[in-house]
Amino acid sequence: MEIYKPKTLDEAKILLFNNENSKILAGGTDLIISIRKESDLLTKIIDISKIHELYLIEEDENFICLGSMITFAELEENIKVRKYFNVLYECSKHMGSPQIRNVATIGGNVINAAPAADSIPCLISLDSEMIIESINGTRKIKVETYFKNYEKEKIKFDEILTKFIIPKKNNYSGYYKLGKRNSLAIARINVAVSLNIQDDIIKNISVAVGAAGRFPFKITQLENLLLNKNKANLLDNDVLNELENSVYNSIKGRSTAEFKKEAVKGAYKHAINNALGIEGVFN
Repeated sequence: MEIYKPKTLDEAKILLFNNENSKILAGGTDLIISIRKESDLLTKIIDISKIHELYLIEEDENFICLGSMITFAELEENIKVRKYFNVLYECSKHMGSPQIRNVATIGGNVINAAPAADSIPCLISLDSEMIIESINGTRKIKVETYFKNYEKEKIKFDEILTKFIIPKKNNYSGYYKLGKRNSLAIARINVAVSLNIQDDIIKNISVAVGAAGRFPFKITQLENLLLNKNKANLLDNDVLNELENSVYNSIKGRSTAEFKKEAVKGAYKHAINNALGIEGVFN
């Protein structure tokens, strides 16, 4: 097996273009499994760990850019992430073991596209965009759109995810993961919320759910129910019913549907508590 270690993004893009059957090595937590399964087919690995620009965290007045090679441990420790995006901080804190958090990257977690991926609902709720580059150019796409149209938009063999662009438009966000164990658990269901509340009035809200379908998704109907309402309405019955129906319809016919349509309501309540800094269950 050949391993390439490009030191620049341009070098990596050339290697990807010229090696169609290669795999990118980021944190390696998922690639190791692929290597074991496809050892006869996988002959070339492109290790992107030496590319400096993939580790940058940049900020301007309206956005924060996160490089795709930032680990969950780094997200958990970063002051800017905790200040603006509590949802990502909470997600990172509860993602895997400390050993996994030290190597697993946010870019790898997204590109692996697992239904229960911790970071994807968070990025969707924050209205994040992905920057995907290749030797042929650059494309910018919302994380929500990427997974909504996955077969069309999924990353090509010659492309590399370089960064996420996240707007700083909401002042509250939270996350909750329901698993069979605590931090080591794969989510049975996870909920991410992002809100802008001014004088107790909801000016913007986004709720995304994971582990309730092929990919995490946003429940857009909640925006219509809650926009310009008082924050006291966050747990109204029609809101909880919409959550229940959206999850049930997404996995109707599966053995877990009845459980998850109920579980999502509790997970949503905990995510709201986490966003607003409330102890117990806000109701």
